[in-house]
Amino acid sequence: MKTQRTLGILWLALFILIISLWLWKLIRGDDVSGSLGFHPLAGLVYVFGVIASAFLIQGARWARIAIGIIALLVTVLLVWILFKSGLRWPDSCIGVFALVSVVLLFWPRHEPVF
Repeated sequence: MKTQRTLGILWLALFILIISLWLWKLIRGDDVSGSLGFHPLAGLVYVFGVIASAFLIQGARWARIAIGIIALLVTVLLVWILFKSGLRWPDSCIGVFALVSVVLLFWPRHEPVF
């Protein structure tokens, strides 16, 4: 339970940071089609991630699955970017964090009952 709360807080901070950076770039009038380019689908995923992270902190099972799927998608996306063009160190850190999150969120918490 403490692990889920910690992951929920960390994912919540990451989602809020990404959304804040997008909004800051939009307000400044910068081009938002760069590496943090705003895509409507990605924006919806990150807003859903904020909501799911808040529920993960409270211990909701559906939020654990949702954040795990988002973390898995982030991991796959960053591996694809790695093979396509290489990664910078912030991307690598997020990729490792996402991979560790997938393992921790999907690892069985109890021994299966036969």
